[in-house]
Amino acid sequence: MKTMTTRAVALAGALAISLGAAACSKSDTPATGSTGSSTAGSTGTSAPATSDSAAPKPADVLEKAKTNALAATSAAFVGEVEQAGKKVSIDFKGTSDGKTSDITIAMQDSGKARLITLPDGVYIQADATFWKKQGAPASVQKAGDKFIKAPASASSMTESLSLKSFLEKAFGAVTPSQLTPTVSEETVNGTDCWVLTDKKGKSEGALYVSKDKNEVVRFTGSTKSPGQLDFSKWGEDLGIKAPAANQIMSIG
Repeated sequence: MKTMTTRAVALAGALAISLGAAACSKSDTPATGSTGSSTAGSTGTSAPATSDSAAPKPADVLEKAKTNALAATSAAFVGEVEQAGKKVSIDFKGTSDGKTSDITIAMQDSGKARLITLPDGVYIQADATFWKKQGAPASVQKAGDKFIKAPASASSMTESLSLKSFLEKAFGAVTPSQLTPTVSEETVNGTDCWVLTDKKGKSEGALYVSKDKNEVVRFTGSTKSPGQLDFSKWGEDLGIKAPAANQIMSIG
């Protein structure tokens, strides 16, 4: 389970850069919308729990968690990973199909960007460092907290920002053969969880799954690829909306 956290976040970083470049090339006319909002998850703390003689098999927990996650219509996750020695933080909430999402990603030495994707457009808000890295015009680099509406052509990229894409990449790094033969128990952010760990030890990756709903609660990375993503709001209405018209900057 060496890269289950970084696979997902790397995708978001790559898409943020691609969409940022697209937004700099040509903007669309701003559309009226209501103010969007972002919800940051709490990393919380974990506490060991007592062992359970009736504990399920790791492979069964993994399969149920994967099935539930990929069937979910929406979810949110927040956390931090390390890529090539640099820290990347992400705050994601979105739908399975990728048509609606609100993602904030901060990349060490590359700036911070927030992407709001909706059926009628893609909006990007970023700091000066991010825009400078994209070679944005001076006016965009001074946009402050304004959003840039990406051109219609950028909408085709947003499918890769879907919840399903993130989860497929994360679960693609986990197989039953990698897991220890038994599960352990912990309480994470107030939720009792089954914990699946790498055979080499918990420090090499773990998956936390809620006992009551078989929902993913947390992914953790390895010593060589550290990171942690905490999940919540499975199947909930995330309330994602377009920025207000006066928060959208026209660049062309």
